[in-house]
Amino acid sequence: MKKIIVLCIMLSGCAHVSARVFPYLDGECPWDFPVKGNDGNRGFIYHDYESPYYERVDAEWCFTNTDEARAYGYRKYKVHRSY
Repeated sequence: MKKIIVLCIMLSGCAHVSARVFPYLDGECPWDFPVKGNDGNRGFIYHDYESPYYERVDAEWCFTNTDEARAYGYRKYKVHRSY
């Protein structure tokens, strides 16, 4: 299977080999994988553009969309309100 994926990448005819990728070194995601995923103490959490934490989060994984993040076991961020 790995040989097929490598061959596919080398031929550059594949749109996306995977629904998730590693982020850039600065923690940002590629434009075509905009959903940031984090593995933390509170579980696997994803942040999309609607998240108030999106700009502050350094991604550990990047996903194509929120459905793909959920398929990998990530949950939506929670907004913590201080009263």
